[in-house]
Amino acid sequence: MVLQLLFIFFARITDVSLGTIRMILIIRGDKWTAAIIGFVEILVYTIALGMVVGALNDPIKLAVFCLGFSLGVIVGSVIEDRLALGYRGVQAIIDRDHGHIVEELRNLGYPITSWDAEGLAGHKIVMNMVLKRQLAREVTAKIYEMEPEAFVVFMEPKHFRGGYVKKK
Repeated sequence: MVLQLLFIFFARITDVSLGTIRMILIIRGDKWTAAIIGFVEILVYTIALGMVVGALNDPIKLAVFCLGFSLGVIVGSVIEDRLALGYRGVQAIIDRDHGHIVEELRNLGYPITSWDAEGLAGHKIVMNMVLKRQLAREVTAKIYEMEPEAFVVFMEPKHFRGGYVKKK
């Protein structure tokens, strides 16, 4: 009985985690990898479901099934965050007085397109870049280090073509 409960619990963590990654891959356009992950996901889910459907009058099995789902959402999110799949668009708005940041980041190899803008609090510079997701955190930390009052927005580009993209 305990082994069956553990199997149900870990099977749900596994299938929901795979489902989270599969959805991210679909959104990013990687349908073939998503389909393979989906096959494993539904196989694991069906086996776990089969152990619970015949025992709906067993509240412990039902609770373990649901708890595995909940924890699977968290585990899947953590895995996806660590994998940092794909690219991220980063747009940062800084005071024009800190315009040196644009050149400093370019000298570090970040592909920045910038332009002057007008904000509620005065003259600004908008910096726009597309980079690998793991680099987005890195560049954001550098921006906040140089300009703690920067306004930074992350975007999820699905398709892009041309331009410069920092990959490493």
